Amino acid sequence: MVQEYEVIIVGAGPAGLSAGIFVARQKASCLIISKDLGGQLNLIPKLENYPGTLMSSGPLLAKTLESQYLAFGGEMIYDTIEKIDEIETGLRVKTNRSEYIAKAIVLAPGKVPNNLGVQNESAFANKGVHYCTKCDAPFYQGRVTATVGVGGYLLESGILLSRMASKVYLIYKGGALGGDKDMIASIEKKENVELVPQSSIKSISGNNSLQSITILDNSGKERTVQVDGLFIEMGSKINLDFVKHLVKINTKGEIEVSEGGKTAHPAIFAAGDATSIPYKQIVAACGDGAAAGLSAFNYIEKLKGRPGIRADWKKTIGDSVFHY
Repeated sequence: MVQEYEVIIVGAGPAGLSAGIFVARQKASCLIISKDLGGQLNLIPKLENYPGTLMSSGPLLAKTLESQYLAFGGEMIYDTIEKIDEIETGLRVKTNRSEYIAKAIVLAPGKVPNNLGVQNESAFANKGVHYCTKCDAPFYQGRVTATVGVGGYLLESGILLSRMASKVYLIYKGGALGGDKDMIASIEKKENVELVPQSSIKSISGNNSLQSITILDNSGKERTVQVDGLFIEMGSKINLDFVKHLVKINTKGEIEVSEGGKTAHPAIFAAGDATSIPYKQIVAACGDGAAAGLSAFNYIEKLKGRPGIRADWKKTIGDSVFHY
């Protein structure tokens, strides 16, 4: 028998878990479907910029959000979604192992950074190899770093690292940097940035953490440099094939959303890195996830002829009802 839920959430990163918390708190039946717990939170060994949390970690925050969600009666399964389709009674969600029906859906699948593709890369993840310069550059104050990537991703990475690291190797395959001219001019003026054009990274090595990288130029010449950190900024991929026929996707491959996480489909809402929001930060994903969750709840309330809610929390004291 096909299980039915009022709201199904795709993804258990910060956006999806936050959406789940705000749906489950309203006593609506809610299911989160995800390949893993935390998504890109698992790439963050130290979490410094999440308000109210000092020196936590991405995995710990994910586990905390999961515990909150489950405490409110939400359900979670680990599976991969194959297709979402419209049916007469709502939306059908087909996964690798089962099928579900929902009245509303919150999409929060996140994104996955593209790998460099060199040997030992995964072994040094969070041990000197990073995929988010914005997140992890502060840990390399006064240290030697390298960054490799494409276009604006590489330029932004180089500029951020140049403000903190003592030395930055900026590695790229082309003969000239591509992207914003002002950013390129800024990079070229940085005394602690060494441009390494027409080159790629052949290998990375170290003991318990990254210690060096070997750079190969187009002529076949190799050189090994000692680095404390390597930032890979090759862009990211978002898999929306399962739902692209129901929502609007922009030229960056992101879900177009409006206020409250609304998409082009009235029963589908979205939040997090897979959407067109400008700031790809954990706190933004949590906030947008909460808004999308409440929007989904209000949608199913209106299907029942109810007005929906504007506040998530209420407490009755005497004959007064207080909303927070």
